[in-house]
Amino acid sequence: MLLMNITKEIGGTVQDPKKSNLLTRILSALIMLPIAIYIILNGGLALVVLLNIISVLILYEWNGICEKKPFSLLFVFQALCASLMIWLQYVNSPYLIVTSYVSLSAVVVISLISRSNFRWALLGYLYAIIPTLSFLLILKNSGGVVILWVMIVIWSMDTGAYFAGKNIGGPKMAPKISPNKTWSGLIGGTITAVIFGGLYAYFQKGANIVLFENATILLLLSGFLAVVSQVGDLAESAIKRKFNVKDSGAIIPGHGGIMDRVDGVLFVAPAVVFIEYLLYV
Repeated sequence: MLLMNITKEIGGTVQDPKKSNLLTRILSALIMLPIAIYIILNGGLALVVLLNIISVLILYEWNGICEKKPFSLLFVFQALCASLMIWLQYVNSPYLIVTSYVSLSAVVVISLISRSNFRWALLGYLYAIIPTLSFLLILKNSGGVVILWVMIVIWSMDTGAYFAGKNIGGPKMAPKISPNKTWSGLIGGTITAVIFGGLYAYFQKGANIVLFENATILLLLSGFLAVVSQVGDLAESAIKRKFNVKDSGAIIPGHGGIMDRVDGVLFVAPAVVFIEYLLYV
């Protein structure tokens, strides 16, 4: 769930065209991307800690959007439940399933006690925890090499969509949800994701990754996951529009909040887990 793409707005005209903002985005990405890639490829405890931190930050931003109060009793319980689930998944605990039911119930109860909207509280908890647990399953099944492939597909989609949409323009994809997104951006981003996803897999031939063995399937999956990442993008945009929020936060210079950077992972990570089990397990 992680990580920073150089650009994020798919298609259309960027709301703030100032070059200084784009430069800030690029500099932030150049600093954070190497660190993120290193942690992903090495996996282990460092990746688990990073995923845990990101999940907690997502919950913090989610409550800021939906409850207008990022730090609260509800946030604390959500963060504790999410952290417990992450660590139980990491150590392959036999109590993971039982804990998942208990944590979901706890989130609902605490939201009611704190007079929060339990539906949004539960949705936010799932929004933070499902991609994280999915990444841990991918790490267990295939290693950090596949996680990095997933992120390259998403980053390529975002970057290709930005430049295609900006230079080609055309019909809007979902003007009521995200007015900057265009169909040309979606197509351009998907093509970019297929190219870079395929190139990355080609140079990982020696890694013995089953998912990379069939070139046709790999390229189709890269394109499919690129489109799926935009579903996550639109889902987050719809939530922000409902609550009249432009950015989920401002923790990353030039990029906004954590949710703004990892929304593409929301559906992609569980989709990869499903595909791995469907095709190869």
